[in-house]
Amino acid sequence: MLRRSDIDHILRAAAALSNHARFVVVGTGAVIITARHIPASMMMTAEIDVYADDVTDPEFISDLIDATIGEGSLFHRTFSYYCDGVSPGTAIMPDDWRDRAIEYVTPDGLVTAICPEANDIAVAKLCAWREKDRDWLRVAAIAGIVDGKRVRALIGTPMPRTAPDTSELVRRVDMLGPPASE
Repeated sequence: MLRRSDIDHILRAAAALSNHARFVVVGTGAVIITARHIPASMMMTAEIDVYADDVTDPEFISDLIDATIGEGSLFHRTFSYYCDGVSPGTAIMPDDWRDRAIEYVTPDGLVTAICPEANDIAVAKLCAWREKDRDWLRVAAIAGIVDGKRVRALIGTPMPRTAPDTSELVRRVDMLGPPASE
């Protein structure tokens, strides 16, 4: 079970090895950081996905993170959690997701994490549409972490070219059932 203190540790390690102190956290890690009450089942992950923010070559830092504190690393074997260095295009979210993002600063003040809002993460999970994403979406809706009406509205906003067609995203939302907020 990944806790915020574990994420703080991962972020500090990523900062120390990359000499960079600002990262975007996508996926469940962003929700663990920002949500007040998160179901334990949503915390059952061993990793967070990050990329360096506002750098020329975020992939270089992501590769460094993967090699040093990524899956299977000594860091992972020691602490049972790890950091997955990803690219800015990994999580397909509405073009304006940053307008809703929350900046989180680790308690020691050393690292800042930009965390997309949970509904934007839900859109990314709709785009990815793996079984684990569908499970996450169901649990998040039931727990009130995502708002079904808001997610439906977001999938109609401008999205990256790599996003599935809006009609496909609507079909996926419909497959999950009615929004929890209705």
